[in-house]
Amino acid sequence: MNDTPFPLLADKAVEDILERLSGNEDLSDLDFDLVDGVLTLEFDDGSVLILNRQEAARQLWLASPEGPAHFNYDPLKDAWLDDRTEEELFAVLSRILSKQTGLSVVL
Repeated sequence: MNDTPFPLLADKAVEDILERLSGNEDLSDLDFDLVDGVLTLEFDDGSVLILNRQEAARQLWLASPEGPAHFNYDPLKDAWLDDRTEEELFAVLSRILSKQTGLSVVL
């Protein structure tokens, strides 16, 4: 981890995601909500994506139609990486959103 406290890093990541979701016209019909640091997205088919931070593990946890994933912050890459696949958080979210909406979504 770097010198930035985990909560600030996690909050910044969620804020970046919200900005990218809000700024994407293709996703204007997508229902998403941020409550107490938990980001929830609901898709037309009833499936849900949830992103929240896990303070003790110092990770962002994602529950999605693809299943669970845990992301660690890599200060050298300035990115949140899946602890199993090393895939970057925004790439994972883009893939899930593309699959769920049928659009080509890049966050």
